[in-house]
Amino acid sequence: MTPDDSPRVWQRLDDPEAARVVADAQSRRYFEPFIWRERRVTDVAAELGVTRNAMLYQVNKLLRLGLLEVTRTEPRPGRAIRYYRSSSPGYFVPFSATSAESIHALYESSLDNARRSVLSLLTRAWSGLAEDPRWFGLYTYGDAQGFRSHALLPARPAGPPSPDWRMLAWLLEPDVPAVWDNTAPLQLSRAHAKQLQRDLHQLHANYQALKDDASGETYVLRLTLVPVPDEM
Repeated sequence: MTPDDSPRVWQRLDDPEAARVVADAQSRRYFEPFIWRERRVTDVAAELGVTRNAMLYQVNKLLRLGLLEVTRTEPRPGRAIRYYRSSSPGYFVPFSATSAESIHALYESSLDNARRSVLSLLTRAWSGLAEDPRWFGLYTYGDAQGFRSHALLPARPAGPPSPDWRMLAWLLEPDVPAVWDNTAPLQLSRAHAKQLQRDLHQLHANYQALKDDASGETYVLRLTLVPVPDEM
């Protein structure tokens, strides 16, 4: 399905200024909290750690660009409270509406903020686990079949390498926080690679559908699977 197939869901942004809000990670951070959720300026400002005036400036810009709408107004003495929501549940920004010089540049700028956020969260999690700083560092491991894994770990991996050894197995222990970050090559047939792709998609969907109570923690999940060209 292309964005044009479902106009009620996908709003096309051909205006360069509006497109920049969605394409640029820094600008998008002010917009994301409102995407199909009714929010107040003060609540979003607190969530992002900015002043109300700074947030109000961003909201007024989003209103002017047609990306936000006022859903309702709550009367109160003095100034009424306004609630805002995005103008659509989904947006499509054509490459031609961006200022990116290439697809790579667009990908880089769009994901930069999310990548920094993930790295910051991993740093915090690893720092909390590093009981002995002497063993906090990079671990790169291979066997007779070649390179197997590269990871930043806050502790010495348990046990010496062996045919059935798994460098990150200690992370699965019950008393260790639910954190995972690893780069590992896989030699797969196309059929198995497609199955892994579908398995990852379904796994994400299964856990996204869980209705855990409000006491549950918030996690960031980023999955990447990409073929490596022969020339690399």
